[in-house]
Amino acid sequence: MGLIAEQGAIPFVGTIRVLAGPAPDSMIVVVGLSLRNRGLAFRREGNQFVAEYRVELSFRQEAGVAQQAARDERVRVGTFRETQRSDESVIFQQFVPLAAGQYVLSIVLRDRNSPNSTRYEQLVVVPRLTPPSVAQPIAIYEGRPRMDVRAAPEIVLNPRSSVEYGTDTLRFYTEAYGLRRGGRLVATAIDQNNRLAWADTVRADTDAPLLPIVLALPPDRLSLGRYELRVAVDDTAAVATPFLVAFSEQYAVANLDDIVALLRYFQGVDSLRALLLASPGERSTVWQRFWRQSDPNPATPENEALDQYFARLQVANEQFREEGIPGWLTDRGEVLITLGEPDDVIDRRPDIQGRGRVIYWSYNEHRLTLAFIDDSGFGRFRLDLRSRSEFLQVVNRIRRMT
Repeated sequence: MGLIAEQGAIPFVGTIRVLAGPAPDSMIVVVGLSLRNRGLAFRREGNQFVAEYRVELSFRQEAGVAQQAARDERVRVGTFRETQRSDESVIFQQFVPLAAGQYVLSIVLRDRNSPNSTRYEQLVVVPRLTPPSVAQPIAIYEGRPRMDVRAAPEIVLNPRSSVEYGTDTLRFYTEAYGLRRGGRLVATAIDQNNRLAWADTVRADTDAPLLPIVLALPPDRLSLGRYELRVAVDDTAAVATPFLVAFSEQYAVANLDDIVALLRYFQGVDSLRALLLASPGERSTVWQRFWRQSDPNPATPENEALDQYFARLQVANEQFREEGIPGWLTDRGEVLITLGEPDDVIDRRPDIQGRGRVIYWSYNEHRLTLAFIDDSGFGRFRLDLRSRSEFLQVVNRIRRMT
């Protein structure tokens, strides 16, 4: 999707866009980064937890550094659980004035509470936005149009250019320059099969040296998958921005079969299967019904049950991967995702690898102790028959109670 995607010590996703600046050869480069809380080191401060990080941006040419910016930021959360969030929980954005041209952008991200840091470099071309023209759309969470190119835009970036399926309106900010009275700005959303999913037209009612626009794409017009938002002034070539309608911010899955497969341990997966039978026009309604039915706290914008499920799934992938099998599909992954972290773990031979090794997990609330046995000697732990039977009894009891 043309995004920055760095999986270093502090993983982040980023985007770069360009808007017109106060002079013909002066542009505003918009740099946005998306971080996850769990990628930063938090320390306790009173009744809260605080993380501190620093971002350093440098734009270089052969003659040397053309522009640079650095900023220190703090993240403050109220609970330890929030420090482990794996969704897009931290957004950094910076506006950098820069002349049109070609640069090497260097991004350095440093954690102030640990030795972790990440460095990323990318070639960036800053175009000259000569009227009549239109800026490449910028995915945002919210924004107010600026009325003067000398002002900084008041926008909050959506660096991942993504939206959760069927729940939120996806917004983009763009600007047209030198649009004459009666001129048209045409926006279209094209899906991965090159079909038109949404369209809108804006007309200039005066000669407009600057025409700022916020485009809102309603969720009922977008199905799952990758799209391209194209914006053109009159009959000029369109500029385009890719975006993704995904099942979850934590998992960029855009295929219905994969979604149902990923949720195989989720309590409401049977009702979700209706998505596979629904027509494209009905899927958004079916998904919203599933979302409401599975949401334990409708007063919040999040679905805490799904967030918890995917957080556990990610932990399972990180800790229990076996040769050729992702962690969430192993027996330990299944139990962790379904019941959460065990109260006690007993590994009687932690320093010895080989056939017959047994690991015990205990869940006090359910009066349950499970035995995972490595019969092969290759680190492939499976529930024994008694444990599998007792585990399924607990799962069925939980589902009858909800």
